[in-house]
Amino acid sequence: MNPTPWYKNFWPWFLIFFPLVTVVACVFLITFAVGNGPDMVVDDYYKKGKAINLELSKFDKAKALYLHGDLQVAEQKVTFKFTKGDASKVHALKLSFYHRTIEKYDFAVTLTKNASGEFTGLFDEPHSGVFTVFIEPMDNSWKMKEKIQLPHDGIIAVTPQYK
Repeated sequence: MNPTPWYKNFWPWFLIFFPLVTVVACVFLITFAVGNGPDMVVDDYYKKGKAINLELSKFDKAKALYLHGDLQVAEQKVTFKFTKGDASKVHALKLSFYHRTIEKYDFAVTLTKNASGEFTGLFDEPHSGVFTVFIEPMDNSWKMKEKIQLPHDGIIAVTPQYK
């Protein structure tokens, strides 16, 4: 009787299959994990904490100025109008939209004042998702914050409360 070579038998291939699939899956998962790290990790927590305290003082300044406004986000147009407070010295606003989890969806819009006292601006493409919007003048002297869901129909009341 002539023995058949090992590679023509079923059992060696059956025994090799599971460890081979495990190695391929591990290589895939390691590659995926290394390539898609979290965007929200901060290297220097102390400096970040100091910056947060500085940012909170900007919210307090908006509260002291008693600034309130209405924000309206249409397809590709953003409109903001102050409803309370003295905003006569503000000629342009910077709106920063930060996506809740994915940094590549963040964007910013500069709003300029028109003749009716509203601040308007355009962005390139419509956006969707949950965003945190920071509204601040160009000199960064104060700041307001609001969480919104895009697309949004209607007016969003913005208050100087830190939420």
